[in-house]
Amino acid sequence: MNPVFDLGRLGYFIKRQLNLNLNSLWIAIIAVFGTLLIISALFAYFNREDAEVLYGLRNLYLVAFFLSGYVFTSMVFSEMNSPKKSYAFFTLPVSNLEKLVGGWLVSAPVFVVFYGLITLLLAFFSSALAQQPEVFPHLFDHNVWVCVKVYLVTQSIFFLGACTFKGNNFLKTLLALIIFAFIITLYGSTLGYLLFNSEGQVVTEQTMNPALKDKFDFIFTQIIPFIFWYLLAPFMLVVSYFKLQERQV
Repeated sequence: MNPVFDLGRLGYFIKRQLNLNLNSLWIAIIAVFGTLLIISALFAYFNREDAEVLYGLRNLYLVAFFLSGYVFTSMVFSEMNSPKKSYAFFTLPVSNLEKLVGGWLVSAPVFVVFYGLITLLLAFFSSALAQQPEVFPHLFDHNVWVCVKVYLVTQSIFFLGACTFKGNNFLKTLLALIIFAFIITLYGSTLGYLLFNSEGQVVTEQTMNPALKDKFDFIFTQIIPFIFWYLLAPFMLVVSYFKLQERQV
């Protein structure tokens, strides 16, 4: 295999992945769209002229966006988990980098565009049925774009799960996240107890050392947001690349 990144091979790989998953993808889209359409019709019709209902439906669309996106991402490399299909996948004339980029493009920007079109149709239908077409443009405010950016970052975690686990990728990734969150919480609680409450004294914002408070503010307002927005997704994709190489072997 030529290790040089080739856009032509990448295009063929993306086309192949879309064709292979087209039937299941359309079934999932119709199921999600149909369910949200029924819920939207009921709530919009029986709560006409109530703008809060439209914003509530918008939030429901966002929840479905995250859940369906994570599940779809977890299944993007499902061929690797099938004994009958894995050989064909691993012997494709495509480099691991092209597989990585192709899988990410399908599960991230392509999915966002597809689901965005569905959300536009649902929001337009709901606002028209609720007799409030003027609310439709305001449903896509700044919060929606923040959610899209959050998805593009957090989706990389489930992408890593798709490259790592062998079967039940979504549930295993979710379990790994729960265990990781538990460990971080336990470590933070223990560290906080040792630093502040080891002598039985309750430390509040007023009694905390100003220098220590400034350090915590800097960590939580500068360092952690920077890591989340700019380092988390690239790091997960790099690890995913090495996991693909490991599975290839």
